Amino acid sequence: MKRRVIILLFLLIVLTVAAIGWFLESPSVSSNARAVSISALRYKLGRVPKKGTLIIVDFSQASQTKRLEVINLGTGRTILRGRIAHGKNSGGVYASELSNTIGSIQSSAGLFSIGDSFNGEHGASLRLRGLDPHLNGNAEKRGIIIHSGDYVSLRSVIANWREVFRLGRSEGCFVLSTTDFQQLEEKLVRPAYLYSYSKDAKLL
Repeated sequence: MKRRVIILLFLLIVLTVAAIGWFLESPSVSSNARAVSISALRYKLGRVPKKGTLIIVDFSQASQTKRLEVINLGTGRTILRGRIAHGKNSGGVYASELSNTIGSIQSSAGLFSIGDSFNGEHGASLRLRGLDPHLNGNAEKRGIIIHSGDYVSLRSVIANWREVFRLGRSEGCFVLSTTDFQQLEEKLVRPAYLYSYSKDAKLL
């Protein structure tokens, strides 16, 4: 009887670990986020470019998951998936509030164009320009960019176990792991765009 209980407990632990692993490693960008991102690109440009890159950030998903998807617009193929941080004042596990306000320390919604690469305070980075005046028109004034950070990692997720295993957070920038940022730079084809999607977040 005792042996059976031990075996059942062991199997339960194995299944739990497997389920957590699946949750953390599975792509989590929703089909709705993809559709809205493509529609926003078509609306702003009048068409979907036949060449370039679209980065989709699905802030409706939990921060521990791979809610970043990078699509090559020429082939239609996904070339990168990964985790991405949201702003400290946007929420814990979920980005429940998004803002265009200077000093808000929150992430912003909407469509951005990706500018040049540069070396700044956070090392290699990519400039962003907000294309939706109401949602992200202050992006450049706020210093909102794409860069890497060591707090975008499984280690950070585990370290934040008291806060439901949330990912580390930024000051409003779109922050990837060092490895994912390097891959993004290598695979980025211009013109390049980023769409920040949120289904239920409060827009300030």
